[in-house]
Amino acid sequence: MTAPSVPRIRARKPKVRSGCVTCKSRRIKCDEERPICRRCRKSWLPCGYNSSNLTQGEHQPQRDVVTTFQAETGGGGAGPRLLPKVRVSDFAEPETLYFDLFRNTIVANLCLNGYTNLWSRTILRESFRDECVRDCVLGIGALRRAMMDERQQVNPPGRPPPLWTVPTVPINSSYTRYQRDAIQYYTKSISKFRSRMAQEGSSTPARTILIVSILFVMFEAMQGDTDSVDRIMHSARILLKDSMTSMGSERQVSSALDDEGVREADYFLTRFSGYNSLLSPFYPSLLREQASEREYGLVTEPVPDETESFRQVELVFERSTTSALIWCFRTCQAGIFGRPLDMDKNRVEQALVLSRANEWCEFIKKKLEQETDPLQRRSWMIMLVEAKMFTVYAMYSYDAGEREILWDARVDDCREVVDLAESILNDMGPITVLPPLFEDKLVPTLRCLMCKCRDYEVRTRALALYRRLVGPWLENRAILVGMQILIELEERDRDASGFIPVKSRYRWNVSSWNKDRSELRVVLTGITTGILKEFTIRQDGNIENLIKQLTAVSIE
Repeated sequence: MTAPSVPRIRARKPKVRSGCVTCKSRRIKCDEERPICRRCRKSWLPCGYNSSNLTQGEHQPQRDVVTTFQAETGGGGAGPRLLPKVRVSDFAEPETLYFDLFRNTIVANLCLNGYTNLWSRTILRESFRDECVRDCVLGIGALRRAMMDERQQVNPPGRPPPLWTVPTVPINSSYTRYQRDAIQYYTKSISKFRSRMAQEGSSTPARTILIVSILFVMFEAMQGDTDSVDRIMHSARILLKDSMTSMGSERQVSSALDDEGVREADYFLTRFSGYNSLLSPFYPSLLREQASEREYGLVTEPVPDETESFRQVELVFERSTTSALIWCFRTCQAGIFGRPLDMDKNRVEQALVLSRANEWCEFIKKKLEQETDPLQRRSWMIMLVEAKMFTVYAMYSYDAGEREILWDARVDDCREVVDLAESILNDMGPITVLPPLFEDKLVPTLRCLMCKCRDYEVRTRALALYRRLVGPWLENRAILVGMQILIELEERDRDASGFIPVKSRYRWNVSSWNKDRSELRVVLTGITTGILKEFTIRQDGNIENLIKQLTAVSIE
């Protein structure tokens, strides 16, 4: 058959410009379903649309999802900050895709929890200056692309749904390529970082250790590898121990260039490690480490004036609550492991933490009365939740029995906090995007209420709210299942007066997965008795049956 003498010309079709921002950036067809299109819902990607109410001839520049988010939630800042533009010459062909995924999806997800300078400016800028950062960013982008192709396990008809879902790997070449690229970039980043540490030693800039460590944690956390996260966080805090000055002043890790983003990184790492060591059973190294013994001072600066911008208030609040968290962490360590503590000094510090937390509560309540913008009100309410919780955290006793009685006396405060958290989540409406990978405000609060408050109504409400924030992240799902069992197990011993005896209360301090994550090992420790209760939760198990079995064993 001979070729036609005149080549066939493809018919021209007008370019569709009405799809969502994410589908446009991925260059794929969008079904334009509102409020979130089918492709974005399936891939757990942020979905947004540019305004379509444009008169003919007008041109509205396309905005990044991240830029749109920052513009909406900046709250008193100087407006949206544009992300660095990606130049084709900066990356090889697949690297452009991975970097775009990182800055358009990963950064957008992380910014939902704040620290926008860190995620959208500092890390992206460092990726153009530092090969370790660049390789890890590309590895995270490749991992995100691989996760988009994962299939969730299909539950057979008639069988109860599993307690948690483990993603299965599809057998196709594209997934294998993305997964392989992710591991290769991540391995290269680790290798370069180790070589630099071997060559430079203590002269390695603290900002480099800080940023690279956070990226390593991110890569492992996305896969649910809590053992690796625990080791990385433990090593990072040891490496950074000698690089920090006191919390009450500026840290050496913050340089003249972009110090705000690096300062946010410092706060984030401290808060993430502190909250997880105290409220998650997956980080034993963090809980036992001596990093909290470094020199520090509680922030004594007063609550800002009401005329200050939201951003300035937020910075002081982060500094104040982070230093208070360090105090809580050190005090809890002393109580758990029997470490020596200067009781006179501790009482003075405790009074300062409590006083400052109460001042913050009053300040934020006044701001809420004056605020009319819904997004800004939500930001103030989240701050109020945290400030209110520190009024409870500060009432800490070295004696385990007294600690439990103090929590029982603060039920009204716990109920107020869960009311606030419920109002925040209800105002947000259905969560149509992936919940933040790192959430250090509502998630720690709800975990603490589930674990420490023995009022059944408050605990179950906190459990229901926590369920809305777990997303696909395996650690969150494991804690959700484990806390359901702990709560119901303690409820079996509630007496006729409505009181759970202190001897029947537990602390969940150890947990681990089997190889394929189909089984979760849980170890509960009696708070005052020290008695261990160990059991295994199967992915296809039944919580009610397991509680009955554990109760029967306890009675025997």
